[in-house]
Amino acid sequence: MKRFSIALILVLSLFGGETNESEGAKIYTKHGCYGCHGIDAEGIAPYPKLAGKSAYYLRKRLQGYKKGTIHSGHANIMRPFAQSLSDQEIDILADYLEHLGQKKRSNEERYYQEYEVGDSSGS
Repeated sequence: MKRFSIALILVLSLFGGETNESEGAKIYTKHGCYGCHGIDAEGIAPYPKLAGKSAYYLRKRLQGYKKGTIHSGHANIMRPFAQSLSDQEIDILADYLEHLGQKKRSNEERYYQEYEVGDSSGS
């Protein structure tokens, strides 16, 4: 019985991670974040890169825009987007964006390990 409980917890945690990641992607797309920040949240000048930023920082900024306490150059653009997000959506989106940057770095590291970039003889 104990093994079954542990296995069930592991399976649920695996699926929970995928659900939060896909939920974050849905929120990012649904609210049009990609229009300014890019499909992979890498930023489109003059709009900043969001992928890989800390979830804490992203939550704080989105809450600030939502409450109207941030008065930066992009505040007027961001305020309606942030106000359309629930607190739970802000949490999911912030976690997704932080993870998105980590995932990209992991893929880049794997590429360099597998293909040894810069070690070609030119043929």
